Amino acid sequence: MRALALPLIRAVDWLPLAATVPAVLVGAWLVPAEFAVAVVRLAAALLAAAAAFTLVDAMAATTAATPVPRRVRQWARTLLAALAAGGAWTAAWWLAGVPGSPVGPAGETVAALLLAFAGAGWAVRRAEGRAVALAGAAPLLACGAGTWAPAGVGWWWAVGPLLLLVAAVHDDVT
Repeated sequence: MRALALPLIRAVDWLPLAATVPAVLVGAWLVPAEFAVAVVRLAAALLAAAAAFTLVDAMAATTAATPVPRRVRQWARTLLAALAAGGAWTAAWWLAGVPGSPVGPAGETVAALLLAFAGAGWAVRRAEGRAVALAGAAPLLACGAGTWAPAGVGWWWAVGPLLLLVAAVHDDVT
């Protein structure tokens, strides 16, 4: 796995996520306590949209005949981006000083990440270029970045179906 991870870390477009993480952390640190929950929810949406850019593979046309299947490369990209975005969201949650347990908001964040990965994963199969990663942000905007639903542990119910959706778009047969 290390033989795949190191070149992939160098190949992934980290710029959108690298630009979003400091903005999210500074925003979480500076926001007044009464807006902490809103900022953390917005941080989840921004990090998910930025993480979707990691699925764009500029070399997809030339790496089609590699010994590593496409689905493995896409899942590796997904996991790397999810770890980076999840770590940044956890830091933002802590910096904002949101009261209570992070279990409910974390479910919302995982659902937002999976929704963005599903949208971007579907789009990168059909077109090339960085702009197709914006398809990861489209479902988040369509859902209102989660602001229409209350934060709570109920978000974890969406994770299973969304994980199956991401698996379907990462598969070679879609």
